[in-house]
Amino acid sequence: MELISVITGCFTGLIALISGVYASFTARKKGPILSNSYLWASKEKRAKLDKDTEYRLVTVIYGCISMIFALSTLHIFTGWQWALILMYFLLVFVVIYAIVHTIKNANQTKN
Repeated sequence: MELISVITGCFTGLIALISGVYASFTARKKGPILSNSYLWASKEKRAKLDKDTEYRLVTVIYGCISMIFALSTLHIFTGWQWALILMYFLLVFVVIYAIVHTIKNANQTKN
């Protein structure tokens, strides 16, 4: 195994660990809410936003990102193709989930 593969695998593993820890805190509704709809909202809109929904969004997104990077790390170190395929399915799920949440959030702010 080449040195660059080991460094890349360790880096993706570290990202998986950090995002997994963050997702575990947001699952318990603790820590900052790192979603665009919350970060870019004004103070008045933040007070009106449903924090439970935002925590749920962040937990799902960062939990899936953690799994994506963990599967990428597994693929780098083992070469298993099923990890790569599962990673791509999770990536598609995260994008679709984020788009659906954005559309729902846009409809709620109009009302």
